[in-house]
Amino acid sequence: MTRVMTLISRRRDMMAILGMAIMLLSLLVPGFLSVKETRISETFPVALGSFSNVGLSLLLVASFAVLFLSYAGFSFLMGLVGGIAPVFGFFLAGRHAASIASKAGPFARVSPSTGLWVLLLAGYIVVFAARRRLKDRKIISSLLVLVPIGLFLLLLGSGHLKDLAIMKEYANRSNRFLEETVRHLVIAGGAVLAGVLIGVPLGIVANRSPKIERPVFAVVNFIQTIPSIALFGLLIAPLSYLSRSLPFLREIGITGVGWAPAMIALVLYSLLPIVRNTYSSLKVIPTDTVEAARAMGMSRIQVLGKVEIPISLPVVLAGVRTAAVQAVGNTTMAALIGAGGLGVFVFQGLGQAAMDLVLLGALPIVALALIVDSLMQLLIGILTPKGLISEGAND
Repeated sequence: MTRVMTLISRRRDMMAILGMAIMLLSLLVPGFLSVKETRISETFPVALGSFSNVGLSLLLVASFAVLFLSYAGFSFLMGLVGGIAPVFGFFLAGRHAASIASKAGPFARVSPSTGLWVLLLAGYIVVFAARRRLKDRKIISSLLVLVPIGLFLLLLGSGHLKDLAIMKEYANRSNRFLEETVRHLVIAGGAVLAGVLIGVPLGIVANRSPKIERPVFAVVNFIQTIPSIALFGLLIAPLSYLSRSLPFLREIGITGVGWAPAMIALVLYSLLPIVRNTYSSLKVIPTDTVEAARAMGMSRIQVLGKVEIPISLPVVLAGVRTAAVQAVGNTTMAALIGAGGLGVFVFQGLGQAAMDLVLLGALPIVALALIVDSLMQLLIGILTPKGLISEGAND
């Protein structure tokens, strides 16, 4: 009995327990959905139990399942339950949105409310707790994010959520939404790619030369302290001057506003994690390994390409992962200088006091950040040499 209690005590995960408690709290919140008679009118809360006792019961079971799986040590199943629970919450919201709206009037809007958002937070905490336990199994860990998001996208594509207010906002802007999503990805992706092409060589040079190391890190650290909107603003004047002085720049779209200042700022922001991780990963490579490669007759370039880069690649990719997630978020602010992206809907919604429009821009940004993070983690797991994985496990 004592041995069993000791095992349970060791497996207790306070973060998973916190997620379970918040999940229970989400079921007690009076407003699981909210109803408005018009797009911008006052909201009225609707409790989950008032339209789906079965759904309430199933989510209650899911909460206690998280607790049981946490103590039993089934981390993957625990994370899967935590990730799927909010998807099921949206399923319930979509199923009953039409009937609730029909009672409120022809212009009524039904939106997710506090209870559903708290359930989403609880699911995220449970998934985070599970991924922390599975940190050495990156491929399995990434599935805990990709599977729930995939299920939600299937639910979205089926039209099941069409009666929710956010989907009505989407229906009014479907073509624009696709354009801005692509633009958001192009700006963020282009910035990270340019950051890799600049940051990796900078990290290598900083590692090779102590004289260059200090000024490189002084610059990239300083850039990181500048707020994004301020950096966008600082770039407007010089780019406007250059576009007037050099007409060919204006012809290819480089002006004081638009994609150019946004791209430059995002590239600058991406440098710190990439340069730092490249530098650090090369710094910790054992000297004996490098000397053995040189003793075999390899040149410095060959040592870099065949020994140092393969060993340091997982750490470098971790820096790219940080830069990519950061770029997805920071691209939101690019809408303020005419660069477009999903931030367009966020700021339009704020200007019109229409929170559903804000969410139309904000939720995809959060989803994109999670997807990028999980895909990068999956890539790191695939590209990490087996020898390094074994060494990490032994440590």
